[in-house]
Amino acid sequence: MKVLGIDLSVIVIALITAYIGYQFNHTSKKREAFLKELTNSYNEVYSPMFEQLFIIMETEEKTAKLEQIESFMDEYSSKDSKIRFIASSFLLDYFYKLRGIYKKYKYENNRSNEKELLDQVKGLFVMIENEYWDAHDIIYENHKQFKSDSFNNPFLVFLGSILRIVYHLSAFLLWISAAVVYFTIAHIISPLEWVPEWWNITTAVLIFLAAVMFFSLMMMFREMVVKKNRRESRVVKNLKERIKKKFHR
Repeated sequence: MKVLGIDLSVIVIALITAYIGYQFNHTSKKREAFLKELTNSYNEVYSPMFEQLFIIMETEEKTAKLEQIESFMDEYSSKDSKIRFIASSFLLDYFYKLRGIYKKYKYENNRSNEKELLDQVKGLFVMIENEYWDAHDIIYENHKQFKSDSFNNPFLVFLGSILRIVYHLSAFLLWISAAVVYFTIAHIISPLEWVPEWWNITTAVLIFLAAVMFFSLMMMFREMVVKKNRRESRVVKNLKERIKKKFHR
């Protein structure tokens, strides 16, 4: 089938290519903007706030803890506070609620308000800790990889780069093959003129399965080559601690 003298398949391929190019460029720009904003949040508020809250949580003496909380709240409740750099709307809203609880505690200092304040500060610490480490992992995601590449054999570095490119290609082929299966099913339901007569669902599924196998293989190689800069998850840590306690009884 032709449109304005041009084969429809050529038009479809051109449109898909243009769309992929647009999405890649759009995604790259959004990622750059995201990293810039995240780095700013990390430097301006997550890191210093995490350090202060960590010291507060480590302090056992209640009077000293409450004094540190007072200093902390005074700093982040001032007009020049950098609390605006918190990216999470939920976390920012939580802080404003904490500020209200702190004001209530200052207005009426009793055990109930004190306990509520301490519990709210503890909750803030948990959330800030998560934001801090997530931001750190994202910003320094390639730290170990670049460090490894700096000392590795140049040939191995080049080979690793090729494998990473092929991995992304395998992911792209997986999505394309999935789209092919979708359009093949659509063709069965409502025949499309531009689909060749010899094409069938069996061929489409076989191509998709081959793409899945190729992607799985490249994912395995990627795990061997890529150096991930990730901290140990809290779940794994807790599991190790439980196992350690169990065997040291």
